[in-house]
Amino acid sequence: MQINDQQALAFVQGQSFKVNQRVYETRYPDWDFGRLVFVDTTGPEWAPGILTYTSDISGRANWQSGYAKDVPLADVSQSQSLRNFQLAAIGYQWNIEEVNSAIQVGSSLPDRRARAARLAYMKFMYDLTLKGSAEKGLGGLINYSGVTATTAPADGTGSVTTWVDEDGVGTKTPAQIVRDINLALQGVYLSTYEQEMADTILLPVEAYNYIASTPYSATTMETILSFVQRTNIYTLTTGQPLTIRTVRELSTGDAAGTGGRMVAYKNDGDFVKLHLPMPHRFLPVYQDGPLNFTVPGIFRTGGLELLTNAGMRYIDGISEPPAA
Repeated sequence: MQINDQQALAFVQGQSFKVNQRVYETRYPDWDFGRLVFVDTTGPEWAPGILTYTSDISGRANWQSGYAKDVPLADVSQSQSLRNFQLAAIGYQWNIEEVNSAIQVGSSLPDRRARAARLAYMKFMYDLTLKGSAEKGLGGLINYSGVTATTAPADGTGSVTTWVDEDGVGTKTPAQIVRDINLALQGVYLSTYEQEMADTILLPVEAYNYIASTPYSATTMETILSFVQRTNIYTLTTGQPLTIRTVRELSTGDAAGTGGRMVAYKNDGDFVKLHLPMPHRFLPVYQDGPLNFTVPGIFRTGGLELLTNAGMRYIDGISEPPAA
């Protein structure tokens, strides 16, 4: 059976369409960055970037004499920030042996490399969302420059700041833990002059597991976590549930990189967003050499942007990484 390059290329083109369609229909929850932050895909795909305008008002009314000539005036100030979009890529390939073997036996080409490329994209965007990119000067949810970071009160057992130590032993009372969480929520509320409240809390896995499995008191089976979700100041004020998630990178997310960090923020596109004008896509297959058929994959992103640092707060020192 003779198989020429043209026949092989036509076969690969048809197979890549089916493989890519199947891969994009598959959900990948492990690195689902979209659950952490609003993802903005509205920008033109090939735009060089986006210009964001923010404004504020100033002025103060006061008592006035009818003869006065210096009436107090209000004003509006406006600032702008430019966020550049960057191109990134991840694709896959098949070799001539795989292609011709599949043609001869009438089977399909494997999709494992396409799935690997898609997962690599998800991991890249997940890491970018959380930690930013030092190469591109971008910050992430857990290390954004300019966000106020404070240390939890040092009033636990032995004057520690942590809720739980490296062995999983609790070092603060349930009431102290609830207070620490409310301090983070209150920080956003006060820094926005009581106009906005954080609705999302990110915790190290160790801290989350401890409060999720520890009773609030000896007389109830309600956990610290369920008590927090019922009585936190965001829920009591708005009547809406507080979102609490785990992020494993927060186990060493504090300023020193050795302890746990809690992140509180308002998960709203008016305050924080991930710019993704071109989500990952596979381009048409092409033969880049005598033995390879390549399927390029590209995407464009501007990374995470905080429209105001007041909408986020960090609390450090709430947990210790697990003992090695």
